[in-house]
Amino acid sequence: MSMSVKQQQFSFYGELSGLDTGIDIICGMLGLKRTISGGLPITLERTENPELIVTFKGAGARIVYRDSNHLFRAIGLVVESIRSDRLTEIREEPQFDTIGIMLDCSRNAVPTIESVKELLRYMALMGMNTLMLYTEDTYTVEEEPYFGYMRGRYTIGELQECDAYAAELGIEMIPCIQTLAHLESFLKWQAAANLRDSHDVLLVGQDQTYQLIDRMVDSVSRTFRSRRIHIGMDEAQGLGRGRALDLYGYKNRFELMNEHLSKVKEITANYGLQPLIWSDMYFRIGSETHDYYDLEAVIDDAHANRIPQGTQLVYWDYYHYEQEFYEAMIRRHQELGSVPVFAGGIWTWLGMCTHYTRTLKCSNAALQACKQEGVREVFVTAWGDNGAENNIWSMLPGMQLYAEHAYAKVMDEQKLQQRTSFCTGIPYEHFMNLELLDHIPGLLTEQHGDFSNPSKYLLWQDVLLGLFDKHIENVDLAGHYGRLAELYREQADARDTANHLFGFLACLGDVLKLKADLGLRLRNAYVGGDHSLLEHIAGGVLPELLLKVEALRISHREQWMRTNKPQGWEILDIRYGGLSARLKSAQDRITDYLAGIIERIEELEERRLYFDDRLGHEGAEADYFVSYHLIASANKFT
Repeated sequence: MSMSVKQQQFSFYGELSGLDTGIDIICGMLGLKRTISGGLPITLERTENPELIVTFKGAGARIVYRDSNHLFRAIGLVVESIRSDRLTEIREEPQFDTIGIMLDCSRNAVPTIESVKELLRYMALMGMNTLMLYTEDTYTVEEEPYFGYMRGRYTIGELQECDAYAAELGIEMIPCIQTLAHLESFLKWQAAANLRDSHDVLLVGQDQTYQLIDRMVDSVSRTFRSRRIHIGMDEAQGLGRGRALDLYGYKNRFELMNEHLSKVKEITANYGLQPLIWSDMYFRIGSETHDYYDLEAVIDDAHANRIPQGTQLVYWDYYHYEQEFYEAMIRRHQELGSVPVFAGGIWTWLGMCTHYTRTLKCSNAALQACKQEGVREVFVTAWGDNGAENNIWSMLPGMQLYAEHAYAKVMDEQKLQQRTSFCTGIPYEHFMNLELLDHIPGLLTEQHGDFSNPSKYLLWQDVLLGLFDKHIENVDLAGHYGRLAELYREQADARDTANHLFGFLACLGDVLKLKADLGLRLRNAYVGGDHSLLEHIAGGVLPELLLKVEALRISHREQWMRTNKPQGWEILDIRYGGLSARLKSAQDRITDYLAGIIERIEELEERRLYFDDRLGHEGAEADYFVSYHLIASANKFT
């Protein structure tokens, strides 16, 4: 048992029906060779007891398990134990019946089929059993050619291929769609004009809307073997307030929600599907402040009793630090008639990097609350807001966090670190360094320190206009980003995932080292009449920065194309192209000024303000902001 696993062959004994392909996949992932006999023997014993047990005896190992996802996790535990020479008995008690991931495939980045399969392999090794691909319009609906048009939508065949692969690994793929709001990418087309209530909300109550939803449900019902379906319905604040108000007059929004949900549930029932919905609209409607997390929200019995029976509510929350808050919200859901499904979040959506300080704080509190309150189904979301600039593989430790919580009453931090390093092949601490892009000494504040995103707005803001310059005065940004560029290069090893992930961030560090405070330096030189420095910026700094921006674009493109379908990348190409064009314009403006062609650079004369009246604390406020079109300019894009 002390020899290297890489030098060993593995043989599996026991009831292997339905498991062979999955075992082969896991062995391949771990670099192991499976043989019929003669390898290191692993005996499999399936029981009705949910406890997962791994024992070592003599020259072999024994795995006692109930579900196939438990088995695939256990194979990893065996290999990890041998590689680390820790051959002690392992006992794990699963805390949840469902432990899964919801991956955003609707914010321009649609992962390739190979990426989905790679994700499924990581999930299986971690012991997860549910995957939702969040698809607003990025799946095929027959007779709707503009649904997902030019958006990289999945074909039915592609999703069926993923579903079959998932099944071999003991993972259920549940379709995750939208049947009320978040459909702006489809509703923007004139072909869908008759279906609009507002820009992103369907017009409820009309036949054409339910004919569309029937085609949606028909498509995913034929695609996935799961008999569950997530039908969305979150953040529909425009419900009944657009064309519906003009056509039908005011209607109670509780009634609109329940009437619409009832009709959609009838459709799902026709296909033998059990629906899940995000729960926020019921709480928002009942809140005087329209706040989902208002514990005083009033949902009276008359409306609560009309929520269609058999509809599972999904409580989503990525924000709170207090376990007691999650417990209170879970109880509020239970008052509506059933135990909710819980959805947490890996903070992937603030820009170019994943924020783990906040992910850990919020998720640890939430998952302990779920255990305390008897929630049996949990999944974690990974959103790609505002163009999916971040790469999905940065979420791997977040997945591991949820997996480790799922197999322990109290999650072991040391085990989380060890398991992450083993399952991903990348040291845990390397992932934790991702958020250093945004954790800048001198910019951290008590209010926003753990989820500010200066790396995003410092990349995209204009050097002549400097909408965020007021936030970064007197901070050593060049030194910070220069050190990070070196760190990320050290972390970018030959392994593809690490190379693409950290190699790209090293290029980002190179750009921010030059650009982050360039607007401040430029304005100070202009106001101070330092023509020598202006000449250096125009003739030295900006040409070098343009080269670094192009290197960053190429690195980002390579990372994207390795992970996602090509559609959607054009948005980031446009952003990088705009950035380069504006740097050239800045160069031209400075050169013309120094040559006397223009008398002044008007953009540099206007006093800098805190962005959107966000006052600084003691002169600096990191803050966070994700909307590119507001970061890049104060002027109108449309």
